[in-house]
Amino acid sequence: MDFKTEINWNDQDLNTGISVLKITALWAFSESALGGILHALSIPFRGIFISSSAVLFITLIALFSKSKKEILKSTLIVLLIKALVSPHTPLTAYFAVTIQGLLGYILFFSNSFFKLSAFLLGLFTLLFSGMQKIIVLTLVFGNTLWKSVNIFIKQISKEFFSINSHSNIHYGYLIILIYLAIHISAGIFIGFYAGLLPAKINRYINNIPDELFLQNDSDLPTKQNRKKKNWFLRPTGITIVIVSVTVLVFTYISPSSLEIGSNEIIVMLFRSIIITIIWLTLVGPIVKKLFQKYLAGKKSFYADEISEIMDLFPQFRKVVSYCWKNSSDKKGIKRIRKFLSTSFYYLLLT
Repeated sequence: MDFKTEINWNDQDLNTGISVLKITALWAFSESALGGILHALSIPFRGIFISSSAVLFITLIALFSKSKKEILKSTLIVLLIKALVSPHTPLTAYFAVTIQGLLGYILFFSNSFFKLSAFLLGLFTLLFSGMQKIIVLTLVFGNTLWKSVNIFIKQISKEFFSINSHSNIHYGYLIILIYLAIHISAGIFIGFYAGLLPAKINRYINNIPDELFLQNDSDLPTKQNRKKKNWFLRPTGITIVIVSVTVLVFTYISPSSLEIGSNEIIVMLFRSIIITIIWLTLVGPIVKKLFQKYLAGKKSFYADEISEIMDLFPQFRKVVSYCWKNSSDKKGIKRIRKFLSTSFYYLLLT
């Protein structure tokens, strides 16, 4: 059954408040502000939630647009707003959004296989999200990083748990597989969920609280002026340094029991420092400047849409604040689940 027929819509009936511009605004809000909100709420795996949100919004754009080229247009507008709101966003984030939009355009080229397209978009988007981080870590630190992780886990198991680790198990690669498995599982779930959006929206459409717009955003935890941290100041970077230094110490204490030499560890650390310096001071700024120059050329063309979308952001924040307060009857994971679910549908339908 066609989605618009299922909920009794037509092109002139805009009582639901859903339009491609509204969905694009929500996608831009997700990319520009959701990360900060999730960080303030200390929600783990924030990247998975942001990528999953992109899957849902791209799926909705495919549903409500007359031409699938609207997906590419929305992607460009999201990139423009992301550059305006978060000018210090790393280049990899722009790249991720671009890939998501291109995948959506390709997979939703025909609506004949809507649920399959939504499922594949979720799977590929989350898989790419997981692989992107693994690839970046490997490029910066080299394969020695995963050898170091392997040695570290083996030593911890032996010293603290008296476990003789099987030599054939490479724990570094096992961690990679587990990490990717988490992303693939999330992709399968969100892809399947995206295919059910018509029925889900139909459930929420007549259950929007009247008091939504009477709320302010004082109840939502925020972190003002949150600065981007370099990799070595983030939890991942700190963990990598600790693992590397620990393995380096072990090479001097018991060199015969390790599969890696201290020289390799030192080379890995110097390699990461040099690559980071080159990227932050030379390659990154040049590529980012060229990309932002391209976006600046498109800014005037979409000035009206960008202005209208930016005007919606304060209202979006009020809705998110209401949803966070309204989820206080739940605790832990249940509260996060209710908060994210109600935020998505209330933002979409108010």
